[in-house]
Amino acid sequence: MINITKVIKSFQGLFRPVINDVSLSLERGDFCVLIGANGCGKSTLLKLISGEHKADSGEIKLSGDVAQVVQDVNLGTVPEMTLLENIALSEVKTPKLLFYRRYKDQVIQKLKELGIGLEEYIDQPLKMLSGGQRQMIATLMAINSGRQILLLDEHTSALDPKMQTVLMEYTHKQVVNRGLTTIMITHKMDDAIKYGNRLIMLHQGKIVLDIQRTQKKALAVQDLLAMFHQYEEQLLVSGGEHDN
Repeated sequence: MINITKVIKSFQGLFRPVINDVSLSLERGDFCVLIGANGCGKSTLLKLISGEHKADSGEIKLSGDVAQVVQDVNLGTVPEMTLLENIALSEVKTPKLLFYRRYKDQVIQKLKELGIGLEEYIDQPLKMLSGGQRQMIATLMAINSGRQILLLDEHTSALDPKMQTVLMEYTHKQVVNRGLTTIMITHKMDDAIKYGNRLIMLHQGKIVLDIQRTQKKALAVQDLLAMFHQYEEQLLVSGGEHDN
């Protein structure tokens, strides 16, 4: 589903490539968790996969369309439109007024699956909702878009701890049930271990750890934190760089 071969990406003003000779292959249904210190290239890698950035060299091949959720919910939703209209547009590109009315019950059912009462806001403009609520809606929209590849860039960052757990459980269930090929960026080490069948750590644009399902299950949070901080300290010593 995703095949990345020797990809390099640089930005003007940085003394090393943000993505440096990365090769990665994911099969259909793989749920890959991506971690690493600030500036290691996590978000840039997702933007290369989505097509927002173009690689300087190397090759990216995708078998399927891409849906993504980014930290800035304004990029994934239309604040002036209602919750119903946002979700409808994410699944059907040219709905008419009659379609919205017919589709309302389906949207309400999908919102109920989250279990937090968002269906009560079905006719509210998204700008009236909190950032966390909109982040959950953006995730639901991406998952229900019908696309086979899902990219999640810290999609729980605007939520409180309780709602982070709710959204992660929903995400995991949907990814598994739908067989979505998923890459998820997170800074939460417990989520990195709990979810997904593959764990990859980036450091200065390179893959330094690639842990498969069996090894992943045996990891403790303390083990992963120790590995994470080992590379994070090396980055600080080298002077650091902007988080891409």
